[in-house]
Amino acid sequence: MNAPTTLAGKASPWRLLAVLALCALVYWPGLYGAYIFDDFVFFVNNPDVHVKTLVAGDWIRAITSFPAAHQGRWLTMFTLAANYWATGLDPFWLKLTNLAIHLVNGALLYFALRALMRLRNALHGGGDTHLQDAAALAITACWLVLPINLTGVLYAVQRLESLSTLFVLLGLGWYLRARLRLAVENRGIGSMAAALVVCTGLGLLAKESAILLPLYAACVELFVARLHDAQGRWRKPIVGLYAALLVVPLLGGLYWLSTWIATPTTYVRAFTTWQRLMTEARVLVDYMQWTVLPTGKVASLYHDDIAVSTGLLSPPTTLAAIAFLAALGAAALWLRRSRPLLALGIAWFFAAHTLTGTIIPLELVFEHRNYFASCGLLLAVASLLALEPVAPVKPRLLALVAVALFGFYALQTGLRAREWAHPLKLALTEVSNNPRSPRAHYEFARTLIASPTLTANPEFVRRAMEGLSTCSRLPRSGILCEQGQVILAARVQQPIDPAWWQSMLDKLARTPPTESDIGALTELANCQTIGPCAADPTLNQVFDAARAIATRQPRLEMIQAGYIWKMNADGAGAERLIRKAIGEEPTEPAYRAYLIELLVATNQIDAAKAALEELRGLDQLGSLAYMIEPLGRLIELGPDAASSEPQN
Repeated sequence: MNAPTTLAGKASPWRLLAVLALCALVYWPGLYGAYIFDDFVFFVNNPDVHVKTLVAGDWIRAITSFPAAHQGRWLTMFTLAANYWATGLDPFWLKLTNLAIHLVNGALLYFALRALMRLRNALHGGGDTHLQDAAALAITACWLVLPINLTGVLYAVQRLESLSTLFVLLGLGWYLRARLRLAVENRGIGSMAAALVVCTGLGLLAKESAILLPLYAACVELFVARLHDAQGRWRKPIVGLYAALLVVPLLGGLYWLSTWIATPTTYVRAFTTWQRLMTEARVLVDYMQWTVLPTGKVASLYHDDIAVSTGLLSPPTTLAAIAFLAALGAAALWLRRSRPLLALGIAWFFAAHTLTGTIIPLELVFEHRNYFASCGLLLAVASLLALEPVAPVKPRLLALVAVALFGFYALQTGLRAREWAHPLKLALTEVSNNPRSPRAHYEFARTLIASPTLTANPEFVRRAMEGLSTCSRLPRSGILCEQGQVILAARVQQPIDPAWWQSMLDKLARTPPTESDIGALTELANCQTIGPCAADPTLNQVFDAARAIATRQPRLEMIQAGYIWKMNADGAGAERLIRKAIGEEPTEPAYRAYLIELLVATNQIDAAKAALEELRGLDQLGSLAYMIEPLGRLIELGPDAASSEPQN
């Protein structure tokens, strides 16, 4: 076998740099856009991540500030805090950092693909290294400007996905180079293990999807390297490696899932697990189209209008999608010997969706979930066109196809980047592309409401109210849109329609409150306690309705506790609710801090001191000093120095 012992043929740094520069130019206009959707929850309205000092406790608090109890994502939160420390809330710098991560990912993908193709040559013989290098560059170039990957760059907090993928690509490239050394020199198993352990561990600090790195590497073994040698014997070092690095993470992952899936802390969804699995079959087919042949009508941030599959023929495309995916998987297995790169590309796509496309009750559709999966689809396309073609194709024609695809993807992404640069234009586009999406209509209205000229522009008010009204009538819209109607009417001094409150009560009588619903209740409470909304006891009925159907919602209890204390001076009722919230989520310091303020304000000093000691027990390296020290002074001064209501 004429196997290369190294990555024969040096990569052309200038061509790669040119591709990276072109990608930066395509994305550049979008860097001037605004924050959107979850950016506000995770960054803009998350004070813990707004670090202004170099005090260790402040950084620890920022690193652990991701607002979900079962997810850490400490490394990503650290980078967001670093962005704030350096440049404040200006979204340009967060998006620029995301673009830099994306470009690094492109370079890592290129080198990983080169190593993959050299490994194929070493194990199967043959292979035109010049063609392979050109294919690796073409795949990288197209991947960098794929429209479906835009949200991994311009959606600020989806740094979660791109940063996690950075370590996946780094680990994959490292693994493939070590695997090539094992193939030609019979050494490198330790380096292979190190690549998977180190990079998976680092990637998990960014986002949980990095746990799939060993699975991606295992796909290489199954479809390209193979677990048996030419004599049919097991490659024991490889089998042993994966026994440790797939079985152990699998068991750990199942334990992690068991701590929140199908428990009261899980996400509230309007579909069952079986319905989700059926729907995801259709979604995966959509992802393939949106990746390889995207159109402006399907490229979108919001896909909450997708119909849930309630049966194999409801809608009819459900069964067709399942059959197609099954056939595609079977084709990958059948072609694994004759076209291993094609089979691997398909396997990578499926592997990338094993977390987000199966039983975990996440929302059904998000484009950023294809950030790595799209690498697999492009590899499969490159296999069919150039690397493992059915019939030889002239190099010039291949080059023309590659340039045409790159130009098509770059044009689509460039147009989307320009839309993302202008909040109102983006909001209008989202509504146009997704007229049945509650989120699209709500974000359109929110963008109009955020205008500094809102009160002086009756047309903005009319269109915002119209958008919220449309949103409230759409299926699965929750109470967010009615909340928007109430607050907008209060801002522009219009009467509050009682039907809005009744709509909230009706919806909460049927469906447990989602995170968006709880956010809506928070805004309504603030609107009445701070302004500009007039006091309306109906809100307390809405709170009660939400708590009556919710299985476990400590945040909801915390919000209502503050509301009834501030509006009704009901200290006993507020204390009862906040203690219930602490019992359900005892590690949340904000609940305990609120309780201490309430106890001081109601002259329960001894109870406040005991609660402060419990709060001290949660302090890690001074991360809660900003909270503990003022509360200690408040206790010393007593109720006369306390405000009329808690402020936390």
